Amino acid sequence: MIRRVLHVVMLCSAAVLVACTLLPLVPTEWWAVRLLDFPRLHWAIGLIGVGVGLLPFPSKAWWVTGIAGAAVLMALAINVAILWPYRPGGGSHVEACPADRRLSVLIANVQLGNRNAPGLLDTVGRTDPDLFLAMETDAWWDGALDPLRERMPNVLKRITGSYYGIELYSRLPLVNGEIRHLAKRDTPAIVTGVTMRTGETVDFIGLHPKPPLPWQASLGRDAELYAAASILNERVEPGILAGDLNATPWEIAVERMRRLSGLVDPRRGYGYVATWNAGSSWLRWPLDQIFHEGGFETVSIERLDAFGSDHFPYLARLCRRTGPPVDPVAHPNEGDVAAANAILAAAGAVERIKGHPAP
Repeated sequence: MIRRVLHVVMLCSAAVLVACTLLPLVPTEWWAVRLLDFPRLHWAIGLIGVGVGLLPFPSKAWWVTGIAGAAVLMALAINVAILWPYRPGGGSHVEACPADRRLSVLIANVQLGNRNAPGLLDTVGRTDPDLFLAMETDAWWDGALDPLRERMPNVLKRITGSYYGIELYSRLPLVNGEIRHLAKRDTPAIVTGVTMRTGETVDFIGLHPKPPLPWQASLGRDAELYAAASILNERVEPGILAGDLNATPWEIAVERMRRLSGLVDPRRGYGYVATWNAGSSWLRWPLDQIFHEGGFETVSIERLDAFGSDHFPYLARLCRRTGPPVDPVAHPNEGDVAAANAILAAAGAVERIKGHPAP
């Protein structure tokens, strides 16, 4: 009897994990489905456990066990294929970069109710970034971060009184900086040029779309991502997009945004580098992102120590290339352009993705 119950439990667990693996592959805006894309690593670990758990039951309804085992292997292969680019040691970052061509970017979601400003200020002081993007800041955090102005005097910010306050501190001059509401969302984003030590200007976009809520659609978040891609497409200078995107880098919307804008993900070949949830030892995935266009190369990326927020700070050190871009520039395909523009239109956004001829 107990053996039969365990067999049923294993079969049901296999069905749930296979469904959780396959559902996010469906192109839908339902957050209840999109959320299932976040714990890909956890689904993979669970599938391994269930696969091993099915081994003692070969003679119990062998055809059911065989079908379940095949489905588990298929789902595990899908998760491994999705996560494979984010394995450690799968790529290479540059090591040598002239000091005047380096650009370091630190981002941190401070968590609105967190009040450990000294911990965050210590992190910023130790890493000494060129750009620091703080999200979820309120009036209290704005005052607490004021000492940063001594070393980072160039500031762009919008305090909203909600979870979407955003502030950029820079050691380098900012050019034509503005606060924009991408895709007509009520979450402010920072769009600015940054003058590097070489004298050239690069683009920077900092954003923090709304987090996932199972009973809502992902329309707003996706529209902001595509609007940011549209802005980068329209500009000649190499760009950086950074922020708590409330999205994992392998999600459909993020992958499409990267293809539309030619952005490079430094995590690829470097590691999983989970930045949320700092309060859990196992429920973690990468929600904070720093992407760059092909005019940059990655020197290093690093998850820094927790400071009381539910997000870890995330640091990327980049190098401005002297030659042509390492990666191809954006050449959106018709399917990506159509899908992105449909989302932008549904959100009431003025931005649109323009197609480019294939190279």
